[in-house]
Amino acid sequence: MKPVQRLPLLLSLILLFAAVSSQGAESSPEVRWNNDDQPPSPGLEHRSFPSAAMGVEVGYNVHLPPGYAQGNRRYPVVYFLHGATGNENSDAAGFSGVVSRLVEENKIPPALVVFPNGGPRSGYRDDPASKSMVETAIAKELVPIIDRDFRTLANRESRVIVGFSMGGGGAVRFALKYPDLFSAAGSWAGAFSFRHESEHSLPLDYAVSAIAPLRGRVRLMLVVGTEDLTLASHAPFLQNLVEAKFPFEFELLNQVGHDPGAYYEHSGEKMLRFLTRTFRGN
Repeated sequence: MKPVQRLPLLLSLILLFAAVSSQGAESSPEVRWNNDDQPPSPGLEHRSFPSAAMGVEVGYNVHLPPGYAQGNRRYPVVYFLHGATGNENSDAAGFSGVVSRLVEENKIPPALVVFPNGGPRSGYRDDPASKSMVETAIAKELVPIIDRDFRTLANRESRVIVGFSMGGGGAVRFALKYPDLFSAAGSWAGAFSFRHESEHSLPLDYAVSAIAPLRGRVRLMLVVGTEDLTLASHAPFLQNLVEAKFPFEFELLNQVGHDPGAYYEHSGEKMLRFLTRTFRGN
């Protein structure tokens, strides 16, 4: 796809399908930063680390590639960021299942998959007022821990990030803000606007001035459904990407709502092939 040429049509489709909706007032769920009593499925190893930034123990899950225990090979890493109201166990079984299948079918290289706990409403940002320093905990604490404790290929070409909803927006933002850590980002139904603002109001992280300097350095893929509540917020971000002459891939999925399983089914292989394009073993 050549998004610059086709963007006017894509934006027209987005504006056609997107319905203005109010998410309404939502109660704040209890924040549990370490959920080790709810193992999501076999094949996922739950761990935690004492976060200096957060002042609490923060949980995460790791999915290891086949053969990891038998050798000394080093592997690339995929980070998956869950959506709002979730934790480190959310979507971990579903997404790791997609990865396992594609590795078994030799469609993508074997890789570790890491599922951090981003809290229910953090937006994967630091908020010193509430002592929720999720961005620092992941980018500056967890990434080095994974590279220390597991046999990883500790370079940006071998490290990518992807997410759903709040995690989709977070994944794109992490890649743009930390291009020395992540070479590519994928977003399913990314929440690019703040929850309390208009869908047409984007944080400065997604502004043309922030995006343009990273042109050609970070690869982006965005996927959203025509029935998804995050659809409307994609139009201004796509416009900024085009204005910044920033290459990207975009896919609009017909009749898909805010359901991670539907995204895995319709675009899981395409997304993971895109993300792992630069992966290689040693």
